Amino acid sequence: MLRRHRLYRRRVSDLPSFENILQIPATFDQQVEPEFIDENGHMNIGDYFRLGSWAMWKNTQAAGVDREYVDELQLTLFTAEQHIRYYSELRLGDRFTVHSRILERSARVVHGMSFIVDQETSSLACTLEATLVHVSTATRRTVDISDEVASALDVMIAESDALGWAAPVCGAMGVRRR
Repeated sequence: MLRRHRLYRRRVSDLPSFENILQIPATFDQQVEPEFIDENGHMNIGDYFRLGSWAMWKNTQAAGVDREYVDELQLTLFTAEQHIRYYSELRLGDRFTVHSRILERSARVVHGMSFIVDQETSSLACTLEATLVHVSTATRRTVDISDEVASALDVMIAESDALGWAAPVCGAMGVRRR
């Protein structure tokens, strides 16, 4: 029999509770539709990724990285890295919610995480962790986040910190400090 690595077991046991995650407002509240189902009879990985990343994007929009910001300032956020984990499956008709929080930032990088929660079983189904880099669409190079957006992100980070529980990050990505 294969034994799980001890570190893996520790991290799974450190997952936030259903009640913890519900402290974060839901970006999406819906059911698994037939078009989400893959050949294994559960929600396809692409839909987990799409919903988790879209929830994170909604947070950045709320911070000011909206259509006007992108079009007029020619600034945006690109996903540089992501890590997705699955804890339980979602099946046809299951109700789920998606919650997202901003964890940290630097002058040019944002680190966030989305949580997909199975409302049928009151359990965590998936996490999507991502780092986003702030980019000039004119030069296609990283640039500092505008002061206005940075301030809004700082408020979101403070709200995230105030939850009182650590996000179950993978430990291999995030904001690098110089």
